[in-house]
Amino acid sequence: MMQDSTKTGNELPKVRPQSDYLYERRGPWPQPQPAHPFGFAPGVVHVPKDEARRWRWHIGLRYIWTTLTYWPNAAWYAWTHRSLEPVNDEQFEDILTHSSLSKFLSRELNERDKYPHNEKLTIFKEFLDKEPNERFFVSDFSLMKHLISYPGIYTAATMTLFKGDRVNGRRKVVAIYFYDTQKMFTPDDGNAWDLAKYFVLQGGAVRISSSAHANLHFPYDSINAISKSSLPKDSVLLRLLLPHFDLTLELDHDVLNSPISPVLNKQFLPYTAFPADADGLAGLFLYGYNGMADNPSYPHFKFHAVPDSRNYPSDYGDFLMAYYDTILHFVNQVIPLIPKDEYVDIRVWTDYINTWVPEFPDHEEFFDANDNLIEKEVDLPSNKKVYVLAETVANIIWDLSVGHAADHYDYSNLNINQVPLRLRVPPPESKEVPALDRRAMIHWVDLFKHHFERKMFFAPRNVTLLEDIDYQFDGPGEHERTLRELNKQFLEDLKKTEKNLKVYNYIPLNQISRSIQY
Repeated sequence: MMQDSTKTGNELPKVRPQSDYLYERRGPWPQPQPAHPFGFAPGVVHVPKDEARRWRWHIGLRYIWTTLTYWPNAAWYAWTHRSLEPVNDEQFEDILTHSSLSKFLSRELNERDKYPHNEKLTIFKEFLDKEPNERFFVSDFSLMKHLISYPGIYTAATMTLFKGDRVNGRRKVVAIYFYDTQKMFTPDDGNAWDLAKYFVLQGGAVRISSSAHANLHFPYDSINAISKSSLPKDSVLLRLLLPHFDLTLELDHDVLNSPISPVLNKQFLPYTAFPADADGLAGLFLYGYNGMADNPSYPHFKFHAVPDSRNYPSDYGDFLMAYYDTILHFVNQVIPLIPKDEYVDIRVWTDYINTWVPEFPDHEEFFDANDNLIEKEVDLPSNKKVYVLAETVANIIWDLSVGHAADHYDYSNLNINQVPLRLRVPPPESKEVPALDRRAMIHWVDLFKHHFERKMFFAPRNVTLLEDIDYQFDGPGEHERTLRELNKQFLEDLKKTEKNLKVYNYIPLNQISRSIQY
């Protein structure tokens, strides 16, 4: 029989007055997405009016101003950069295995026992057998087979094989496979190889901007809404989370429901650069969240207390985890300072979220039978034991700040003349390809729209920053003073994290937003 998480022993918790809660306990709550009730993460349709007003004032007006005024900049860029640029193999390796696109680099080919029926073992068998002791990695953009592009615009489902250890952050490219035609190309294939690389880069651009990155946004809306509606305003946990929820619900609601959203890709708008309309793109969102059967590169979204970036075999993953460890260290010191009389609220909170977010922990994973916080062993520089609740809360904070902001910042710095969203020539069907006319491979309007969209939605548009966050631990007494000191130390630790990074700094600390604001 399921335990009632609202009870302490056999007693119901004391009911606090509605005034102790944001929106008097009438606040936001998740529900199935109206336009896509099956397959999308639950959404928050009824955003509190004051949150919607705050978003429109701080962000919405800037979108309007940019739409009205930025077109000369985008037009000038497109006019002066009217061609794709060459991408040599070193640049290709840098983009796919060292940038934010390296989040798609999978080590699954080295885990044959785990995935014995992986079709990529057959596809790349020639290369795997030739070097049986080598470590191989794959960037799988076969999701593009579900994209239905506009007439005259070409896309392709690809898989790219890399090998070896990181050298200057990069791994060596071996081959590119085209899923639909079953054609394989290698660096020895001249023009066909150069053409193939653009389709891989296009696949990476489309996957990060309209599929995978969505999992940093929408599944966390349920956590946002439930936290605001189920935790009392003075609770330590809500104060710890609330700054990271700022501006996000209205943003995500507009992305999926506004008639001028970029994901609808209506071509009369200047910032709609994707290669397909909303129906053509829908599969990317659906499979990004639900995963693809029998494909380890596309798992179904599940909440992981430790971010998936721990599995990225790249400098980008190391960078992200350096900040996660700092956040976890801070949260792990805050959690034991939560008064025990708040535990009942946390049990209710986590069980509500567990209903809406796949594999979010329930209260039995946070508290033992004696109502004590559960700890676990970890192997981290700053911690040997952590509270399970601390891991979960650290993931939420990390996702909504560092995880989200780093994707935007790094991706927005990629060269759109090397990493296009649209291509106007078909993929190679043989190894005999004439010299590339890179100007004919993309239209002026494609570059105009891509440059415009990057300014509007890909580049950071910060309102509040992680580096100056104040958790409002401003109550009286020694307990609150200790929390304030931890808040202060956290800001110092963030600076130390940036200073002591052992890999490339993918986003400066002073550009990391504290919540999803763009």
